[in-house]
Amino acid sequence: MTPHQRIVLAGKLESRAETAEGLSSEKRTALRRAAHNLLAVNAMEAAKHRQIFKEASKVSWPEVRSELGYRHMVQLADVFEGWALDSRMTPEWTAKLAGWAGSMRTLAEEVGPDWDPPKPERSLSLVGFIGRNLMDE
Repeated sequence: MTPHQRIVLAGKLESRAETAEGLSSEKRTALRRAAHNLLAVNAMEAAKHRQIFKEASKVSWPEVRSELGYRHMVQLADVFEGWALDSRMTPEWTAKLAGWAGSMRTLAEEVGPDWDPPKPERSLSLVGFIGRNLMDE
C-alpha cells in the first residue's frame, strides 16, 4: 500500500467512525486506532527515508575527485536524480539516489567548474567509469 493509499484509507476509517450509525463505541475506537496506525506507518517510513537520504548525502566519493571533472560530476548527479524519479524505484532507492545526486553536486561545487583531471592511467572506479562514459570519454 502506498503512503497516499494509507492516507485515503485512514480518512475513510475516521469518517466511518464518526458517521456510521449502529456502531458500538468499541468498534468506533477500533476504526480510529486503525486509522491512527496507518498514519503512523507513513510517519515511520518517512523517517526511514529521511535517514537513508541523509546517509547517502554524506557520501564523499573519494576516488571520484581524481577521476572525474566538474562536467562529469554534474552530469552524473543529473543521472542519479533521473534514476531516483523512475517509478520502478523503491522508496528506499529513491531516497538513496537523491542523496547521491546531492552529494555529487556538493563535490562538483567544491572542485569548481574549472576542475578537469586527466583520465587516470589505472582502471576507473565504477562511479568514475559511469561518469566518463556518460560523456563518451
